[in-house]
Amino acid sequence: MKQLYILLFTISCLLCYSQELQYEVFVNVDSTITKTSLYNIARTWASQNFNTNNKVTTEDPELGEISGIGNYDYRASKKYMGSSCVEGPISYKFSLFFKDGKYKYSFYSFVHNGSRGPGCGRVDYGPLTVSDHAPLKGKMIADDYAWYDVKEKTSELINSLVKSLNETLIKVNQSNSNW
Repeated sequence: MKQLYILLFTISCLLCYSQELQYEVFVNVDSTITKTSLYNIARTWASQNFNTNNKVTTEDPELGEISGIGNYDYRASKKYMGSSCVEGPISYKFSLFFKDGKYKYSFYSFVHNGSRGPGCGRVDYGPLTVSDHAPLKGKMIADDYAWYDVKEKTSELINSLVKSLNETLIKVNQSNSNW
């Protein structure tokens, strides 16, 4: 019985602390705007924002879905001890879903890969989670600050993409009302 309690406690701790970082929102727009209109405008937006290292992998107008893979290069804005070991690419996935008068966006599966800096080994945090503490402790690295900075830069990138997407789709809403 004691082993069962220990197992349940361990599983609950893992579930609490290993939730992946994800940005997901449902947005309602004018109900007269069709799924096709939203899809076509968002398709143009995706092709402009996800090119070169980023790519759109799914375009399905029937289902109203656009999905893809994004990458960005994390660089510390302020240098801290071990920052060169943590700097490196972060990959993520995104999905956009459309229905008449509404859409949903989701940015998820963020994975960090560090680089090897002078005097330190490579620090890969792997999947980004909602935890406040770094999953990996490096030698001579400001771990929790680095973890916070990686997630802060990720949040800034996603907020910028979401703002751009919303502004693009709101223009559809405004142009639709100016008949």
